[in-house]
Amino acid sequence: MQGAVAVGEYSVPISVILAVIGLLVGIGLIVSLALTMGLSSYRYLKATQRSRVRSDVQSELLSRAFAPEPKWDEWVPTLSKTERSVATELLAEYLRELDGSEADSLKQLGVALGIPDEAQADLERGHTFVRLQALTWLIRLDDPDPYHAASYEPTTQAERAAVARLLFQTGQLDTPAAGVELLLDGATTEFSVFGQDTLYRLAREAPDAMFALAANRYEAWSDALLAQVLLVHGQLGTGIRTADVSWLTSNLEADDEGVRAAAASALGSFGWRPELRDSRFLARATADSSPRVRGAVYEMLGSWGDQEAVTILLYALVSEEDPRALVRGTNALVRRQDQIGRSGPAILGAAWEWSSEHASYDSVARGHTRATQG
Repeated sequence: MQGAVAVGEYSVPISVILAVIGLLVGIGLIVSLALTMGLSSYRYLKATQRSRVRSDVQSELLSRAFAPEPKWDEWVPTLSKTERSVATELLAEYLRELDGSEADSLKQLGVALGIPDEAQADLERGHTFVRLQALTWLIRLDDPDPYHAASYEPTTQAERAAVARLLFQTGQLDTPAAGVELLLDGATTEFSVFGQDTLYRLAREAPDAMFALAANRYEAWSDALLAQVLLVHGQLGTGIRTADVSWLTSNLEADDEGVRAAAASALGSFGWRPELRDSRFLARATADSSPRVRGAVYEMLGSWGDQEAVTILLYALVSEEDPRALVRGTNALVRRQDQIGRSGPAILGAAWEWSSEHASYDSVARGHTRATQG
């Protein structure tokens, strides 16, 4: 039969089936719209409620925070669920902005709100995101006890970074080198900004341990992680006293330009090493195919700062065609201009003028800042 569908012993017209489908779709749309409007209304009411109580909670919190006796244990039980949530939100905001004695009273508010106990429970039962949130709170509160009390071991790179930061910040590490080991144990991919900052803080306290660990493991790391570690080494200055820098120089030949550039940055503190002053080594470095790497090499030579390095830098810049690399080189050279006399301005022209002008402006700005602070 045309225009009908057999259903058992019956024949149902297609128009009826389409009408039923249309009805079901319409009902579904109405239900979906009702749920959406209901959810939106609920969220609006919650946001309005939080907005109304925020001002009062904020005022009371700040008043107690700077009082001789804040009496958090008396205040917190009087708060509604919404007020406690707002107080916790404000606490996180203020602990990010304050430190020292100004933050000590607020940390006691965290205890009164039960945050350490919640953090311990989250470390034992939560998923990765919840565990990271718990560790973040313990870092804010400078409280490692819930971590030690929990039956928990970090399982991800981000968690190890958070645990290392917590233990380092609260003086719970046996040595800074142990923190470096914890942070880089099993690491393969790049760190977050927080993780890289933690790596730098630990490496600054144990530069030789960091250098030795990197020398042994760098081949197993991703390019992004290796570049981060190399950049950290570039910030350690002369704190590294090791004899073997071959793993650094080998990374100037890496396939990834980010790794090569970071290796050049790391070598900025090793200009006194004879093997780095080989003319063939420097010729390869200044002739790198990547403008980004050449710029980093120019800054490396500027960091070395002796007459030979400055001369090599000047001659390399004469043939530099990439504007950004050229400016990076002239910026480095301007800081050593007392060693090149008038040859820099004569040879480098507009790039030299640009860098010289900005160096003068920076010098004036720093002088003004020191005068203001003084």
